[in-house]
Amino acid sequence: MSDKSSPPEAIHIKDFSTHGNFPVDYHDLHALSAEVVGLFYAQATTADELKTDAGICLAFSAILQRYWHLCSIVTLLEDESGAWREIGIHADHHIDKTKAIRTAHLLAVCVSQQGKECQLWLNENYEVEPDAVTNTGEPTQTETSDEDSSHTASSQVPLSQSSTSNASPAEVEEARAAFKILGVRAGIAVPIHARGHFVGAFIAMCAKPEDLREAVAGIRFIAAPIVIALSNAKHAEAMNKQQSHIARLVEDLREHSTRLEDANRELQRVARYRSMFLARMSHELRTPLTSILGFCEILLDQETLTAPQRRFCEKIQSSGLQQQESLNQLVDLSRLEAGQSELFLHEFSLREMLREVCDSLARQAKKLDVTIECAINGDHSTIVSDEGKLRRVVYNFLAFAISRSPAGTRVAIASEQFSATHFRISVSDGGEHLTDAESIFETFEAMSKAERGSTLNELGLVIAHRLINVLGGTVELTDLKPRGLQVKLEFAPNFHHDADESEHDSFTS
Repeated sequence: MSDKSSPPEAIHIKDFSTHGNFPVDYHDLHALSAEVVGLFYAQATTADELKTDAGICLAFSAILQRYWHLCSIVTLLEDESGAWREIGIHADHHIDKTKAIRTAHLLAVCVSQQGKECQLWLNENYEVEPDAVTNTGEPTQTETSDEDSSHTASSQVPLSQSSTSNASPAEVEEARAAFKILGVRAGIAVPIHARGHFVGAFIAMCAKPEDLREAVAGIRFIAAPIVIALSNAKHAEAMNKQQSHIARLVEDLREHSTRLEDANRELQRVARYRSMFLARMSHELRTPLTSILGFCEILLDQETLTAPQRRFCEKIQSSGLQQQESLNQLVDLSRLEAGQSELFLHEFSLREMLREVCDSLARQAKKLDVTIECAINGDHSTIVSDEGKLRRVVYNFLAFAISRSPAGTRVAIASEQFSATHFRISVSDGGEHLTDAESIFETFEAMSKAERGSTLNELGLVIAHRLINVLGGTVELTDLKPRGLQVKLEFAPNFHHDADESEHDSFTS
């Protein structure tokens, strides 16, 4: 055993900044602080090696090595399951890294159990001095006040001091044996805390105890910034992943945008071809259809036709008119979907327009034994709108009401006028309630019903609904009791009419 006047091999310190056994060079600590700040700056800028846990630990180890010679420096972190994870290790060429990590684990377990700093100091024979329980230069236990004694016992725990440590003799012996195998005589494990919670240990070991004594202050100083640097690296990694994810999303959006633009160009090309086809088809079919209808009209004017001949001519005329109406609807729908509809505004009589629509459908209503009641107030003045489009809207809804009304019932049409551009038209029938009223304005549903042979004018309703939007109006469907449907068409467009302007105004919709 060494002379009592010399420092004991097992020490227990209270305040390293004032303790005589651990000399503190404040110039070294100041320089150490500057290096740590420089490391943080390098981590935040360009140093890629400081983005990993191992690189950070090696960088801090290198800082310590520039001031003190330490044989081995190990950083261990505890995961959520309580297992220790090696973050970084520095070891001299004569130190076995595997054995160094195993020895560091023993000290880390002591720190984890005690929640305090643990130290192990051995003499030249790798033995722990059993009476080394106080610090040289410090008051003995009998000279220390209760407050100082309490503070001392709660600061650092020498692994060899059984009176203040819960480490069993077997654990102390295991650590001593590991030190001997590794070839070191002094070791210190400093706890690493984050937000008040224990997260790991910073372990330093040395073959010469005096070298470690000189480095204790620096080791304790370094332990705190390590967890900050590791946390910075973790946040930087998460941010990089997030940026990479955002970059991938942006790239995906660009690819989707490119595909959408290609699809849009293809749709425009198809729309142009469809418009060309409809225009040519309309022209090619209208020409012979006009001739057929004209000759039917001439034949029906002849008084010499027999009853069967007249019936056949009327059938040809009816089919031709129906075919002509289908062509007109297809062309109108194509123009509306392409946004090529124009408004031709002028003043006209709403009463006269409604009467003309009723007269044009009187024959169809009589054939189905349905009565048309046209309730038009006498105080109507002229309105300003597109007469042709409004006529088509009223015609289609009135035809729809007639076609769905049972024989012997009536269809009523009424109107109200609030101003030259604000008016309401309602059409009521006696048919069954609709299960899905809104679907009758969808093109797909109308086409599907037409393919199934529906007698309703669904395609005409689709066109009428589009025309209502062009005219700045709204449509409301209401079931009547006990049966029947009421369609309310209200028009209050934003355009204004000036009586001094030209009689006809054209607006592109």
